[in-house]
Amino acid sequence: MLTNIIGSMVRFEEIQPGLQTRTFSTGSRNFTHFNLIGVVQRGRISVLYDNEQHSVTASSIFCIPHKESAKVLVPAGSQIWLIGYSDELSSLVIGTELDSTKLDILMHQLSITQCQKEDIDDTFLPLLKLLNLEVGYSKNRSQTIICSIIRILLINTYRLTNIDSIKLNHSPDELVLQRFRQLVEIEFKNRKPVTYYCNKLNVTYDRLHAICQRNLNKPPLQLINNRVLIEVTTRLKRPADSIQTIANQLGYNDASQFSHFLKKKRAFLLISLEKIRYSTQIHRVINTSLTSPTGLNLCKPYAFQAPF
Repeated sequence: MLTNIIGSMVRFEEIQPGLQTRTFSTGSRNFTHFNLIGVVQRGRISVLYDNEQHSVTASSIFCIPHKESAKVLVPAGSQIWLIGYSDELSSLVIGTELDSTKLDILMHQLSITQCQKEDIDDTFLPLLKLLNLEVGYSKNRSQTIICSIIRILLINTYRLTNIDSIKLNHSPDELVLQRFRQLVEIEFKNRKPVTYYCNKLNVTYDRLHAICQRNLNKPPLQLINNRVLIEVTTRLKRPADSIQTIANQLGYNDASQFSHFLKKKRAFLLISLEKIRYSTQIHRVINTSLTSPTGLNLCKPYAFQAPF
């Protein structure tokens, strides 16, 4: 059964052995716009990618990058786990640490890693069960924990992969996007303008805007704001964090400015909070802290289209 996590940004599915072949597609339906990780526990599956068919045996892990169209064919009797995460979460999953370059290589193109059964049983199944457990906390599941589990899973995968043998050919757009994401992850709490990122990347505003629109269909400012909003939805789940505290830690000294920012992003927050089935505490904090003086009420029913 497919489980949506953190709005529509993460998806997780355990596929038990069945009586007939099942097909899962990237680039459409359940895993549109998702990076996809598959852990083959039993049987042999096929991945159709770039007009070639790749056989993936039991005790293997495969990774399919964002935007690539592929089909995963799961024959009768096979058992696999599928984890998909939106490209918007790449900064959280990939990170900016020493391991990040290797994780980026791993998730940049189709990669298939053959493991031992003991690797799957001792290392990956406990992580998948932990992920399944965290997903089960419908009212207080943690985005940080979920992204961390996916990151640990990928780190363990590249340790079993001859990562240096994988040739990575980044396009100019991808290089700029990668560096932009890393900078956003470092600076999003400091309210830096888009021009700051342009100067750091040594590109013009128009070029950065064109690259983001061409590859992600979103302007740079929206990508920065979305990272801030991801942090907000996480922080609102902590009972001890007031709106003023969150505002201060995100670079807003004036809570009214922060409330105005949230009011403009009302639809995004509504989707994020509804999809994670937010708790009564979140409901209370938003309703009491933001209704006055701006008149914002995120708890009021509202018709909207998903912005991601």
